[in-house]
Amino acid sequence: MGRFAGKVVETVQPDVVLSHVDLDALLDRVDLDRLLARIDLNQLMDRIDVDRLIDRIDVDRLLERVDVESLVRRSGLPEVVVESQARLAGSVVDLGRRQLAGLDAVLNRGVTRLLRREPARRSRTVTGEYAGVVSRATATALDVLIIATTFTIGLAGVNLLTTSFWGLSVRRALPASIALGVLAFCYAFGFLAVAGRMPGQGIVGLRVVRSDGGTIHPGQALRWVAGFVFSVVLAGLGFVLIVFQREHRALHDLIAGTAVVYDWGERPAELPGPLSAFLARHEGGQDGGDGASP
Repeated sequence: MGRFAGKVVETVQPDVVLSHVDLDALLDRVDLDRLLARIDLNQLMDRIDVDRLIDRIDVDRLLERVDVESLVRRSGLPEVVVESQARLAGSVVDLGRRQLAGLDAVLNRGVTRLLRREPARRSRTVTGEYAGVVSRATATALDVLIIATTFTIGLAGVNLLTTSFWGLSVRRALPASIALGVLAFCYAFGFLAVAGRMPGQGIVGLRVVRSDGGTIHPGQALRWVAGFVFSVVLAGLGFVLIVFQREHRALHDLIAGTAVVYDWGERPAELPGPLSAFLARHEGGQDGGDGASP
């Protein structure tokens, strides 16, 4: 019987047998839960030669098939990097703003003592409070730098074109001065009318508002720019009011009915922590300071 069975097995053709097997029907009859329950995973893992298995893996070929760009994109790493960089940049900018606000507070405290005024109670947060002369001077310097740089680049470009095509130079004092004045006016009026602050003021964290704290309208923006010219023409005396006026309003602020306040957007404007604690101890309180709102 054994020899007969052996001959039968020898004469069986596996390919022919498998071609007659309905694999789908066979798999449907397999109870996977029961099959997995009978597998001893620990014994199976013990029989696996991990080193031999790793040796048979073609790492270079495997890496060639990996879509690294898609993998990085799905991991969300680019968004994390961008967000981290934005937070870092915001922290650096806020650090500079905080120091400027601190210098304003120190200077304002000195002027208050000099004029024997009642010191205002203030907290670390100064959002909406009147901006001091240090912050305002820094913002003005930045805006002047932006205007001068833009004008210089633009003038050089226009001069190159006119010289190349018509042999004319536009680098003459009067036309250049007029062009600079027009650029400065359009820059200041445009940004104030649309955004309520110029780019330099935005970097420092300042905003021009109505004297009652509301949003300025284009007419006030126009008066602010025109009044700024008067502040400059009067040998800069119009800016002296920022130091001594309680609300730190310059001549052009009084003309336009505006004020300049601290505004850092979504983040609160703050004084440096040690300075805030010092002022709280010597000025008697943690309540809010003199803001622009009624």
